Amino acid sequence: MSAQPRVPPVPAVLRLVQMMVLGRWRATGEELYREVADLMEAGPGKEIVVSGSGEGETSEWLAGRTGAAVTGVDDNEERVEHAEAHARGLKVPLSLSYQQARLDDLPHESNVFDAALAEPLLSAAADPERAIAELARVTKPMGPVVLLELTWSSDMSESAREMLVERLGLRPRLLIEWKQMMREAGLVEIQVQDWTEAGAKAAADEEEPVLTWQQKVQIAGRAWRQLGWKGARAAVARERALLKELTRERALGFQLLKGVKWPHARQES
Repeated sequence: MSAQPRVPPVPAVLRLVQMMVLGRWRATGEELYREVADLMEAGPGKEIVVSGSGEGETSEWLAGRTGAAVTGVDDNEERVEHAEAHARGLKVPLSLSYQQARLDDLPHESNVFDAALAEPLLSAAADPERAIAELARVTKPMGPVVLLELTWSSDMSESAREMLVERLGLRPRLLIEWKQMMREAGLVEIQVQDWTEAGAKAAADEEEPVLTWQQKVQIAGRAWRQLGWKGARAAVARERALLKELTRERALGFQLLKGVKWPHARQES
């Protein structure tokens, strides 16, 4: 049997899913950011790199609230330009800069940052394992490396996972996989904090997301061209099912992981 033709998701649905998933932990706000700053011992005189910095929300908070010098790195030109434009509009200048570069090939010398942070967008890198190794490489010995990453729920179906990966633009991993990648990067003393419940509470007061009739028409229209009306109805049903899945409290996990760069880690030649 031939494979069913792929129907690209509607851009508005992509944005809706991204807002639901990533926005859930953005909504935890100060509490999460303060914990990250404490773990990295961020403060004046410290230099911090943020990998997968996106449009700069976390980088701005760290630079503005801790006084640290922050370098945000993202591989998407549009996100970097947005972050730079927003930073230029701030009333108070910050020690903050952004660079466009591959997350698995950072444009920095080894052992130059006091601490490193990976945001969820790191899992969109071509090689997330190498991206974590790069964070460890540019961090000074005994410096902290912190990851904020999505983790799979054990009861999410494989088809739902693949739909979610396509709509998010990144791939969550099992918690054990994130920990293993950190160990292979030469990080020790790995600690884990589960922020899944905090994210669920932050989103508890929000209305359950639903597809608008315009989005349904767009989804059906795309699918109809390849699959006919039956396929169009099924495509709408799949998107609705995915949104419903994502409203479950633990459909996805969100973990804060911290490791320390061991000074005698093996260096690649």
